[in-house]
Amino acid sequence: MSQPESPTIYDVDELADELANLDDGANDDGDWFAIRTNPWPCPTCGVPEDYVTACHHVVVAPSKDDLLDHAARAAQVGRNPRIVRYDDSRPTITLYQWRALGRPVHGIKKVS
Repeated sequence: MSQPESPTIYDVDELADELANLDDGANDDGDWFAIRTNPWPCPTCGVPEDYVTACHHVVVAPSKDDLLDHAARAAQVGRNPRIVRYDDSRPTITLYQWRALGRPVHGIKKVS
C-alpha cells in the first residue's frame, strides 16, 4: 500500500479555513485531549510550540489512548510530553484529519 501524497499549501490553507468555520467549541462532543510539551521550535519557522502541532494547529483526539504513540515519539526527542484535556482556544486539527492529509508538519511555504 502506498502512502498518500502530501497536501499542497493550498490544501492545508483550505483545511484551516474549514476549521475556522466550525463552531467555537461550545458543543456536546465531550472532552478532547492533546499532548502538551516543553516549548519546541517549529521545524519550518522556528516559532516555539508547547503542544504537538501540525501546521500550527494543536493535534487533538477524543481519547488519551489515541495519542500514546505520538507522546512516545515526543518523549524520544526530549519534549517531555503530557497528555492533557484540551481546553485552550488555539486552532485544532483532529488526529484523524491530520492522518488523512498525510501528516503534514507545516502549511507555510517559504517565498524566495
